[in-house]
Formats: sequence, structure tokens, C-alpha cells
Amino acid sequence: MLDIIFQESTSYLRDFYVDYAFVEGINELVETICVFNGTALRLPFHVARVRASCQMLGWKDVSKELLQTWLTSLQNMPHEYQKGRVMMRTVYDAIGVCSVTFQQYQLRPVRSLRCVEADYLHYSLKSTHRSGITHCVEQRENCDDVLILQHNLLTDTSISNIAFLNEEQGNCWMTPANPLLRGTHRAALLRSGTIIEDAMLT
Repeated sequence: MLDIIFQESTSYLRDFYVDYAFVEGINELVETICVFNGTALRLPFHVARVRASCQMLGWKDVSKELLQTWLTSLQNMPHEYQKGRVMMRTVYDAIGVCSVTFQQYQLRPVRSLRCVEADYLHYSLKSTHRSGITHCVEQRENCDDVLILQHNLLTDTSISNIAFLNEEQGNCWMTPANPLLRGTHRAALLRSGTIIEDAMLT
């Protein structure tokens, strides 16, 4: 199974490359994988993002080690996490795996968003260092979350990629072409044609 997933991840590598990656001060990266009833979702996409991130940082490729750790962790998952939707969170660095933890998935209701301009913000690599995003969230005032803009273009919220239903163009879902972070679910939806990219969502 490991070799099959790793091979499949190769075809998704380009989905996670970016023109520019801000690497200063990045010592640890994180992958958060949705696990449903004991099965990890979109695992090849997560492997691809790890591979792409390691290449951009000049780290050794630790993706196979992470994949083996994930498969082993899933086999030995504590009983209380084997049913329903849980999150498997992995922190890793240039050497390898730092930690793997499980926690119950808690849906955070978001009914209101405040637009926050953050031209300076770089988060193209899924880092444990989120001070820039935290700074944006601190500006949400009485809203549930923020919708982050860069040069007047929409990017992401503080916790997710976004998509808009365009009723004028045949009810198609459109997502920013340049999000802060290229998410695995976003990549899978783009691959399936469920959403399309738009470079000018203002």
C-alpha cells in the first residue's frame, strides 16, 4: 500500500508547487489529515504536499517516512478515535517526524467573516508558525473569522480555503487561483472539476 500511495502522490506534486515560498524562520511543518471511521482521506495529496514542501525548503524528502508513520498510526489508533471524524496532526522537520497526535474533529461554526487586508502575509508552506494569521484573526472584531485579502484579491479564511458559487455562470464553484495555502481538499476538488480557479476574485 505504501508504494501505491507514494506513486500516486507523484501525479499531484505540481498541485502544491508555488512560485515563491517564504522560508525564513520555518523550522517545522505540519500536516493535518482528516480520518473518517479509521480511514485517512486524501492521503496521496498529503504525501504530495510534504514532498513539494521538502523540495522548496531544501530538506531531505521525509514523505515516505511520514507515510509509513501515518499507516502505522492508523493501525494502532486508540479505540476512541476509530469511529467518526477525527484529525491526525503530524509535526515534522528537516530530520523527520516530530509528533503524531489524534483529536476529535470539532466543527467551528462560521456565520460571519470580516475582510482583512494582509499584503505582507506569507503562508504558502503549512508551518507551525502562524503568527501572521493570528494577527489577522485578532482583527475579526465581532465576526467569527476573517476573509484575508492580498492586493484586494481574496485568498483564504484563517482555517480554510474558500469557494464561491457563481450562479451567473452555470452554478459553478470558483476558488482563488492564489490562496495563502494550497489545501489538499482544494486540490482534490480542482482535480475532480468540482471547483475551478479564478485569478481575479475581489
